[in-house]
Amino acid sequence: MRQPNRKRKLSLESTEHMNQDRCTGQTEEEKKPGEVATPSKRESSVTTAETWSWEQYLREGNAVAAPVELFSKDQSFPEHENGFQVGMRLEGIDARRPSVFCVLSVAEVCGYRLRLHFDGYLSCYDFWTNAGSPDIHPVGWCQKTKHELHIPRDYRKDKFVWMDYLKACRLQNAPKKLFRNRSSNGPVPREFQVGMKLEAVDRRNPRLMCVATIADIVEDRVRVHFDSLDDSLDYWCDVNSPYIQPVGWCQENGRTLVAPQGYPDPDNFSWTDYLRASQAKAVPAKAFSMRTPHGFLPNMKLEAVDKRNPRLIRVATIADVDDYRVKIHFDGWDHKYDYWVDADSQDIHPIGWCDVTGHPLEVPYGSKHVKILPGQPACPTPGCRGIGHIRGPRYAGHHSAFGCPYSDVNLKREAALQDRLREQTQANLELDPSHSKSENPCNLNVNGKCENANSQCRLVQQAKCLKIKGKEDIDLDNLFRGEKASIIFAVLFMSGKIQSCGDQRLPWALYFYSGHIMQPGKSLWLTNGTADKWALLIPKHGRSVDEFSAELGRKLTQLVL
Repeated sequence: MRQPNRKRKLSLESTEHMNQDRCTGQTEEEKKPGEVATPSKRESSVTTAETWSWEQYLREGNAVAAPVELFSKDQSFPEHENGFQVGMRLEGIDARRPSVFCVLSVAEVCGYRLRLHFDGYLSCYDFWTNAGSPDIHPVGWCQKTKHELHIPRDYRKDKFVWMDYLKACRLQNAPKKLFRNRSSNGPVPREFQVGMKLEAVDRRNPRLMCVATIADIVEDRVRVHFDSLDDSLDYWCDVNSPYIQPVGWCQENGRTLVAPQGYPDPDNFSWTDYLRASQAKAVPAKAFSMRTPHGFLPNMKLEAVDKRNPRLIRVATIADVDDYRVKIHFDGWDHKYDYWVDADSQDIHPIGWCDVTGHPLEVPYGSKHVKILPGQPACPTPGCRGIGHIRGPRYAGHHSAFGCPYSDVNLKREAALQDRLREQTQANLELDPSHSKSENPCNLNVNGKCENANSQCRLVQQAKCLKIKGKEDIDLDNLFRGEKASIIFAVLFMSGKIQSCGDQRLPWALYFYSGHIMQPGKSLWLTNGTADKWALLIPKHGRSVDEFSAELGRKLTQLVL
């Protein structure tokens, strides 16, 4: 891996070339059925009159870069190139459920970063990580370390064999040499054992210290689980993390310890009684070591992943610090977008990291170097170029506040995703024609090429997304959850609002607008108020129009009018 050249200028123009040449994947428009979504071509629609460089930017702003020595090995310039390729298979931790190890595929490669896809699930669950992440492992790692592997949907646990899966679908596993060797960091001290108790910070609400258990140990990290709570709150950390403390720490430091749910007397929690009742041991206090506070200071410059649009890395400034965290501000953006991250987060890097690794860098909003090409669909949110979507990688881009990750309506909203491991609702199943069981689920590989028709392997399961004229980023899954899918498809198709509806059949429903009934019908539905122009004619199968509710009318009005 090249070392950073401080005099080397990183231009937005060259960044766009890198985005095309080094960020490999397929666009939403180009991908074939069954493939995962990848970035929109809109991402390359920016031009620049002159180059942008960190050196000049720091000089003009009389600013200082965060020293490289403040960054950990995981944050600093990588020692090796990113050798992963699109389509490679591997095993890794579910970013939303840290206790779950899954079958993953590389959906996109961009610089030293990867977009990973859960085989058998929608691309809206894809997530970004670094090529050197400790959360990813080679094929066979789970079997070797006796961890349960969550296999692709529609497979039986007792029938899934990695080599058979790869062979049947003509897939390639990621070579072991591509995965980072963490042995140099040293193993977890023997005093830490699975099942032992400790006190831990709830990272989603850092003011809370809770009763916790060591649920797993992998290499140099432990997985913390909060007693009596769902494992979606678990997290992995080093043993010197400031988020974990020995039993009794809260009492010694005057902090309130949150007892497990269902504890008889939570206001008078007793570790002695709890350990005896649960037949568990506490991690010895001597096993804990305090991490040295970071050296970051306010106003230092760096490069940081945009958590609202994680495919992007932006020019950033440290707005504030505490002992173990830094507050990130994106240059040129409003402070309402600032957020806190751990000082050792793998999402912050020294200046020049994007240049060295070949990753596009988003320059400050308002920079004279950036201008939008004529005719480019523009998002109304200041600074947003229409890249990404509040619903995640399933949508490559947006051009309205509805789908914008930065719009006021979405500012405090997390990506609205259902738990992929829970059973989907009937509405989602109906809106996803690809969910129907297929005798040949492995007909397409990640590149869209036809494979063995007799294979029993299911690859990426991609939803058919409706394209609504003028409102391509409307989230139909959320808007029409629980409604009759056949009615929705029929109404939108006959109104001319659907540009593509995949294989959806329209055998019986017709739509008419503003009272223009094309022919007499057996049943007619109308509503009052804003939706009073809607009508549904059911010409043949005698279906009840009671299904077509006033609420559905209001939803359709919102979508089409």
